[in-house]
Amino acid sequence: MAVLMWLLLMLVSAVAMIDRVVVDFVKTFGRPGIFLAVEPKMERADRNDPNSQQVQARDKNGGGFKWTATVAVVVKSFDREKYENLSITLTSPTPPCANIAPGTPVMIDGLEQGLMKQSNGFSQFWSAAGIRQVATQAPAAAR
Repeated sequence: MAVLMWLLLMLVSAVAMIDRVVVDFVKTFGRPGIFLAVEPKMERADRNDPNSQQVQARDKNGGGFKWTATVAVVVKSFDREKYENLSITLTSPTPPCANIAPGTPVMIDGLEQGLMKQSNGFSQFWSAAGIRQVATQAPAAAR
């Protein structure tokens, strides 16, 4: 993950900014993530007024509403494993993941990682085509 972020930062500093890359979920994380929640992605009705009403964000291309799904994934940090929560933007006319209970193993389809230039550096964001429930095998019993 750190190498990917370094590579993205190097690319961003190039003349033509690459702001988004496709991520192979299986190769990057090695196992299913754990679905935690999904909620409407909110934004200000008037982006220029920080006091304007919060409304659910919509896709600019007419694809429906935007939603934020939170999925816990395992990342390796040196010789340790730790969980990171990814906030993933999904676009759908109806609530996605409605049939997925919190704690369910999931795979992310069409995962993309993006970078957005900010006044004090860059912010990272995630988006995906979808999230699907997967079955996992229970560990074999010790004999």
